[in-house]
This record gives sequence, structure tokens and C-alpha cells, in this order.
Amino acid sequence: MSSPRLAPAATVMTHRADDALYATGQPLRPYPQTLLDHLDAWARDAPDRVFLAERDGEAWRTVRYAATRERVHAIARRLLQDGAPVDSTLLLIDGNSIAHALLSLAAMAIGVIVVPVSPVHLHSAQGLARIASIVQRIRPALAYMADAIVSRPSLGEADTCRWLPPEMLAGAATQETDDGLHALFRERRARIDGDTWAKFLLTSGSTGLPKIVIHTQRMLCAQQQQMAQLWQFLEDSPPVLCDWLPWNHTSGGNNSFNMTLRNGGTLFIDEGRPTLKDIGQSVRNLREVSPTWYTNVPLGYAALLPYLEVDASFADAFFRRLDLLVYGGAPLPADLWRRMDALCRRCTGHAARWASGWGLTETTSTSAITHFETAGTGEIGVPLPGMSFRLLPRRGLYAVAVKGPNVTPGYLGDEERTREAFDDEGFFRTGDLVSFVDPGNPDAGLRYEGRSSDEFKLGSGIWVVPGRIKANLLSHTGPLVQDVVVAGPGRLQLVVFLWLNAELARRDFEGPADERGQAAGRGALLRFLEGALAAYNAVHTGSSESIVRACVLLEPPSAAFGELTDKGTINQRRFLSRRAVVVEAQYAHAARQAGAVVEFAVGESLAPHPVAAC
Repeated sequence: MSSPRLAPAATVMTHRADDALYATGQPLRPYPQTLLDHLDAWARDAPDRVFLAERDGEAWRTVRYAATRERVHAIARRLLQDGAPVDSTLLLIDGNSIAHALLSLAAMAIGVIVVPVSPVHLHSAQGLARIASIVQRIRPALAYMADAIVSRPSLGEADTCRWLPPEMLAGAATQETDDGLHALFRERRARIDGDTWAKFLLTSGSTGLPKIVIHTQRMLCAQQQQMAQLWQFLEDSPPVLCDWLPWNHTSGGNNSFNMTLRNGGTLFIDEGRPTLKDIGQSVRNLREVSPTWYTNVPLGYAALLPYLEVDASFADAFFRRLDLLVYGGAPLPADLWRRMDALCRRCTGHAARWASGWGLTETTSTSAITHFETAGTGEIGVPLPGMSFRLLPRRGLYAVAVKGPNVTPGYLGDEERTREAFDDEGFFRTGDLVSFVDPGNPDAGLRYEGRSSDEFKLGSGIWVVPGRIKANLLSHTGPLVQDVVVAGPGRLQLVVFLWLNAELARRDFEGPADERGQAAGRGALLRFLEGALAAYNAVHTGSSESIVRACVLLEPPSAAFGELTDKGTINQRRFLSRRAVVVEAQYAHAARQAGAVVEFAVGESLAPHPVAAC
């Protein structure tokens, strides 16, 4: 199998008198102005190609490009019949589904702004309060909730919208409409251009109310042109995806979905998740699909790894026709990279082709990608075509601000936050920190170093960069450790909290019981973690990096309490706040016991853990 076609590196670097560096990507070529243009083109050029597929028991329910366009138009006419006004909003509470896709595109076709919200918020008081606050701020005219959800939630006095019945989507295609409605649809569709607001996406809200990020049609389409110019193989053959990333989040909704539509590909909707309970669904789906493109967070790759290593037929199905493995959201442990690479070589004869990217909700998902062979994890590549980066020195790193056609015009109803988000040159302040992979060669790209908001000072006044500590520690623990949180604001020492890959822990460390009925694996696991921590500390000796204690947590991060984001990454601020008692206990232990120690948390019984039972 030949290597996927990639663009040559071409980053322009300039230096200003205020010590700021400016990195500019290659010129952006012309592109369609709306997602509907892509749908029209593929309905014409590949009408019978499957666009979307979702599980229906043992089979896949599919919709093809021509049928998608017909159903989108029919649903749009039904919305018009019900009086959907221009520039109104549609609150869409649903997971990834064909219904979600059809309704989103139909709303966009007539100038109704889509606001996708995860249904997970319906299952907790905190989540319902979040939805109610969103409704209060956007005042939706329409709302939709999947029929799998039993009862409609009460969302407060602001809930005056019209709730669309799920059966409306199926009935719209067979409903007769008069010529006047067809004419109105054509008129509304003709008014959609690059400046039209397409959707609102919500930020995580880690430091207050979530910001409502405006996404225009131009942003969505520019993003996909940018990606295709660097990852040129996307235009060589239609991509096939099997993807779980949620559409209410920028990576799944603005990248996976739109990439499929822009390039005439096929997206198999994966109902699995990178959790012990749900990863089996992903394994089942990936075994049947054999994707050409696969994106996941490091947590997801770590969850898949045990299955790939013990099942040669699954590994063969997974790697058979992959052009690229893409990760983002967190550093990829070096050992996970090596083990995935070994599997790929065994199945295909060539190394795994890894790529990574970086971006935010405000940049339509992506601002930089690697489109060349990389030497290790954590690299995020170069600015996308049409983008410029402003890099300001900050304690040995660079604070990065961005400008380009995929950057939001601002936050809905929040002029103050919008003003604060942009500097005096019109660059969006991302709040992220980066460094150069090779300071003498800008084409080697950048490395992600973490959020500036996650930085904190020790009691000594020394700054700590948690993202860098996490990446370096994971390089010693490998995929056994799924995630890391660093504690220490105002303290004199650092403590870390770890979550383990339960399948790997069970497979590699459980052993036969000793004379007291205790499994031998727990001791071996602790020795491994202590060795990894000692190896880390041997090369990170300063107080801003060395670790005095590590605690393996048994309760997984909670999405309901805001510790876990929709894309599977940890909200550090929420974690430290919610688990303040556990944090305090670890510092008390560290004060009594010299030398780095690893232990399992006690008193956390909300979730079973295979090692805790040893």
C-alpha cells in the first residue's frame, strides 16, 4: 500500500521588535461557501454512495447521498410549514445519529441555527441546570429530543420553544407540500452564504458559564479546505470513518462529520465509548468497518490497545486500509505509540502513520496539523493554510494567538468576552502554550505544552506547567496510565492523580492469590508505577516538575460533575475542586512519609476497579 499523499511543508516565519513571532501557513485555495453546496455536489456525482450508517441490531441502517439531500429538503419544508423563522435557533438534544444529521442540515438550509447538546446532561441535576441556562440565553424557537429519551425535561420559564416530534423526520419525506412552500424553501436556501450563522457550540465552562461560540458556514467550509490542502489523500478516494466523537463537540461535529461530507465519504456512527463498559461496541464496529481514517483521543487508543494485541483478526481488520491514525486532546504516551506501531507493522508491513492536530471550539476544531512524519508524540504541526499564528514568549514557551477564516467572529450575547478574546491585531487569544520542535526549523512544527489557565504557582512562587508534566510522566508509564491530574497550587510540592487502563491492568498485572487470598498482581502493579515515577523524577528534579506522591483513583472522572469533557479529557479545575478532600489527604500522607510513594485511593467505591479487588 502506497503512502498517503501529503503536501510539502511551507511555513513562513517572521520576527517583530516586541519579541513576537509570526508563523503563516500556505495560501488557502477557493472553496464552496456552505455545507449544503457539498451535499448538492455529492448527491449529483455519487448519488448511491452511502453517506451515513448507524447500528440497527446486527445490521447497519444507511442513508445515501441523493436520499440525504431529498430528506433534508423535505424536513426543511416541514420546518417552514411550521413557521420556523430566519435566524432562529434549534435546540437539538441527541447523540450522533442519522436523525441528528438530517435535522441539522435541514435547519441550516433555511437559516435556522443549530445548537447541539449532549443528552448526557439530561441525567443529572447539574446537566439539566446547564441546559436550562443555555435555553435562557439562546431562546430557541424549536427543540428536538431523540425518541429514546422517555420524557421531556423541564427547562425553566425560558422553555417556550416548539418541541418537534421525532416522527416528524420520518413523515416529512412523504408529506405533500404545495408550490408556495417549495418556492419559500428555494428563497430561503438561496439566502444562505458564507456569513450565515450555521451553529452555536458551547465551551466546557471550566471557569464559569459556558461560552456560546458562533460558527458560520464559511468557518465550517474553510476548515475542510484547509485540511484537504495538507492531507491531500482525502481527495484521492472517499474516506471511510468509524467514529464516536460527539457532534455537540467541535472535533466530532466540525471535523469528522464535515470531513466526510466535504470529501464524499462514508461515516459509520460508533455508539461505543473509550470506557471499560462501552469499548466492546467500538471493537465490534471497527472489526466490521475497517476505516481508512481513524481519529480518537489517547484515552480511546489506550482502551482499544488490549483488544488489538490479543486478537490478530481484529488488528488486521483495523489496520488493513488505514491511511492515517489521528489523535488530539492530550499527549499520546510514547509506549502506546510504539505498541500500535508494532501492531501495524505486523498487519501491513509498514509503520503506523500517525498525525495530530490542535485547535479549539473557537477555531472550528483545528488550527494546526502534522502533515509530515513526526518523531514523537505531542507535536501539533504547522498553521493550516490561510492561518497566521502570533507567538508571544512566556516563561520559555509561547502563548499562541491565531487568525484565519476558520476563527469565530465571537460569542453570542457577550460583547465583553468577545473583546477580551481578540488582541489589538485581530488575533484570537487561544490560552494555549506551545514550543518549537526544532527552534531552527519552523517547518518541523510546534509542540503543545498545555493551557495557560492550568498553569499555577507553587508556594515558592515557581510556575508549574501541568501539561508538560503529564506528557513526560506518560512517556514513563505507557498506556497503562490513561490520564493524569497534577495538584499543587500554593503548595511546595507536586502530587499527581492517575487513572489506569483497567483492561491492561487486569491483563498484565493480575496474578494468582497468595496464602492470604490477595492477588499478587497488585504488588507488581505498584512496583511498576513506583519504578516509572522514580524514572521520571530522576530526570525531572526541580520543584516545579518532581513528584512527591501519586494516587491511583478508583472512581473514574465524572461527566455529570464536569470533571470529564464530552471529548474524553479531564477538566483539571473541576477535578481539584470536587476531590479537595482526597487531594488534602495525599498531602498529609506526603508530609508524614519521605520519598515518592504510589498508593490506591481509599474510600472511593463508586466504580469497581480490577486492581483494587486484588
